[in-house]
Formats: sequence, C-alpha cells, structure tokens
Amino acid sequence: MLARRRSIPEKSLIEKSMAIAEYVITLAEVVNSRHVHLYLSNPAWAEVSTSTIVDRLTAMNKQLSVPVIQNGDIWSAAFRKGDLVQPAPFGQPEPREPSMVDDSNLDVLLMPLLAFDERGFRIGYGKGFYDRFLQRLSRQGITPCRIGLSFFQQKVDALPVDSWDEPLDAIVHEEGIIRFNSNY
Repeated sequence: MLARRRSIPEKSLIEKSMAIAEYVITLAEVVNSRHVHLYLSNPAWAEVSTSTIVDRLTAMNKQLSVPVIQNGDIWSAAFRKGDLVQPAPFGQPEPREPSMVDDSNLDVLLMPLLAFDERGFRIGYGKGFYDRFLQRLSRQGITPCRIGLSFFQQKVDALPVDSWDEPLDAIVHEEGIIRFNSNY
C-alpha cells in the first residue's frame, strides 16, 4: 500500500489532498467541533497532506493538537500553525517543545492510514499507536469522531481484523466521504 501511495505523481497528491481538505472542513463534526486532533503529514510517506487542513482549521479558530509519541503511546500536544517541529523517532513531524493537552476535550480525530476497508477498519504503519490511543480514550469515556484521511485507491474489500483494532466513524478521500458509524 505504501508503494501504491508513493506511485501517485506529486501534482496529483497535492490536488487530491486539497480536495480532501475541502471535504474535511465541511463535515458537520468538524464545523461544530472545538478541538481537532490531526497528524502532521510526512511528504516522504506520500500521506494525505494536512497543511491545508491546518490552515483552514486555524482560520475557523479551532483548537488543534497533534500526536506525540512518548513511552510507546500517542499523546495529544497543542499545535498552532507555525510552531517549530522536528522529526520524531519514526520520522513523523512533532512539535519541538510539546505542551500536552487534556484528551477529554477532543471532538474530532483525523488519522493517517495505509489502507481501509468497507467496514471502517484501517491499517496504519504497524505499530498499533492509534489503536492503543483510541482504546485509552474509550476506557476514559472519551468518544471523539474518528476520521481517516486517505486516497480512494487505498480502499480494499476487507482487511484482517484483530480484537484490538478500532474502527473509524468515517473516511474522507478525494472523491467524498464514507461513513461507517450511525452515531455521527
């Protein structure tokens, strides 16, 4: 899947990411949110770029946080456009001086993925960070809307699912939005 994503020409990646950003900022869950947690995209991984999403959410006066990996788990750190970032252990950008936030305030999570299926399950990068993060939030009664950002060509019919895999509420891709959970 990573090779498939990396095969998308750069111009197309930019255009598709812009289309995804437009869909994201029109989602009722995002419009009505106060606090959005999103990843900072890594161009080397040909991920859906989140730079336009950061710009648009900032213009909408949303509180933003980004994932920071500490002790093998994801934590939410405050983020503002222009904050200095550095590569984290796995190469993803993280704030240089993270300031952790209270996860109970998260309304929406925008997550990266390598593949997704028709049931709303995702495959990430194989370390289980987001699954553990989502499980920790659930145990604490925190239920933000879980949205994966993906290119449509990353869709597969079915993925193998383990007991710890956490499904998404929706996927946003360049052609639109797929919802999996009737709670949103």
